Amino acid sequence: MRTAPRRASARDGLVARPARPDDARQIASLSAPFVEKGLLIDRTAAELAEKAQEFLVACHEERLVGCAGMAPVGESLVVYNLCIAADWQGRGIGRQLVGLAASIGREQGYQSLLALTRYGGEWFGKLGFSNVPASETRDEWRTLFRPGRRSSLYRLRLASESSRD
Repeated sequence: MRTAPRRASARDGLVARPARPDDARQIASLSAPFVEKGLLIDRTAAELAEKAQEFLVACHEERLVGCAGMAPVGESLVVYNLCIAADWQGRGIGRQLVGLAASIGREQGYQSLLALTRYGGEWFGKLGFSNVPASETRDEWRTLFRPGRRSSLYRLRLASESSRD
């Protein structure tokens, strides 16, 4: 899932780039407040280091201020562990990370971008995602659900309507 660094916002001096294993501690720290609220799944720094190739990070100088993981699930790419530092929220960083994930998904031939969330369905809707009713949830997508989390699944189509997705 490698991609070249891209400037996220020249005004804020942000750069979006692929994560490196040595970013894992900062990703874990960035994620911790969301884990405490039950919005993200707790992952150790070691787990995050192993999955570093799946992450995009938004950086301001040496500080990570946002991150998003991406993992393939069948013909779809799921975005996960999307979080932005509290003092950087509201600046469009999440929107930019999801936009980069969608671009990567298109470039790599995925049919859709998925997001599983307990919160923020309206936010994903503003980005063009649609709620996936339980009756339309594919078996391969059911593996994303964790028992007891009561998450909702959202999908952004990356390919034309005539595709298999």
